[in-house]
Amino acid sequence: MQRRLEGKVAVITGTGDGMGRTAALRFCAEGARVVGCDINDETAAETLRLVREAGGEMECLYPLDLSDEAETHRLMMYAADRYGGIDILYNNAYAQRLGAPEHMTLEDFSFTITNTLTISWLASKHAIPHLRRRGGGSIIFISSVSGQNFGSGFPGNSPILFSYAAAKAGINRLATCLAVELAQHEIRVNTVSPAWISTPITMNLAQEEGAEPYRVATDTLLVERLGRSEDIVEAALFLCTPEAKYIFGANLNVDGGQAACGGLGGPDPRVAQILQSVAGEWVSIDDGWSSSAVKSRDMG
Repeated sequence: MQRRLEGKVAVITGTGDGMGRTAALRFCAEGARVVGCDINDETAAETLRLVREAGGEMECLYPLDLSDEAETHRLMMYAADRYGGIDILYNNAYAQRLGAPEHMTLEDFSFTITNTLTISWLASKHAIPHLRRRGGGSIIFISSVSGQNFGSGFPGNSPILFSYAAAKAGINRLATCLAVELAQHEIRVNTVSPAWISTPITMNLAQEEGAEPYRVATDTLLVERLGRSEDIVEAALFLCTPEAKYIFGANLNVDGGQAACGGLGGPDPRVAQILQSVAGEWVSIDDGWSSSAVKSRDMG
């Protein structure tokens, strides 16, 4: 079987767990030599063990704080020195703190901006010279539908995600600006925007399938399950392959339809019935519109 990243060197940030761990395993399986990093030394070491046991070639620097520019520079230099260059930068790492605009502290706001937006810029800044020396490559940003201009990015339009949403909106603009700047060097910059993905961080909020918070989350989607790390990684992988060589500056929503429906979920047959009752002959509903055929939402 052809391995689509054979001979490529990929730097993946935040490989300790969740999407970062999945990306490290998947990219190595496709033939890439991966250099990872994480601020958590225990989870980073576990990912490294899993990758090597699976036959992948990976190095990892940990604990490494990407908000320290010297450390970010060290990561990129290590990858380039160890493997002769860098072909792919996968900006996955982030950290956030929740809070409403009126009550969040400046420290918490700055923490979220720094550890979501700034670290992605720093990683890109220090990877670009190595990508350029290779004659091109790919930069992937993991953004979020929260960074797009609809609602608050959180179920019920709760404002507690506002600093994260602002940071991810910044990621989207950063990616576009870099795409324009770097296309002349054959460096393709693209973004993947997840919604609710069942990572350890997310599941602390959504809890288990069947729980009320889980239902609240899936009610914002067009499907009745949260996304999986593999859903995001496969999209990012595609954007790094030759099949995507003509894609520059794209933002790919991998979000269970959250952006398409504006976070309102699927069609509600009760709304259609109400409209028909007031509009009469102007509105008709075929037999397919039933609570069994269309996802029904509890109006509470």
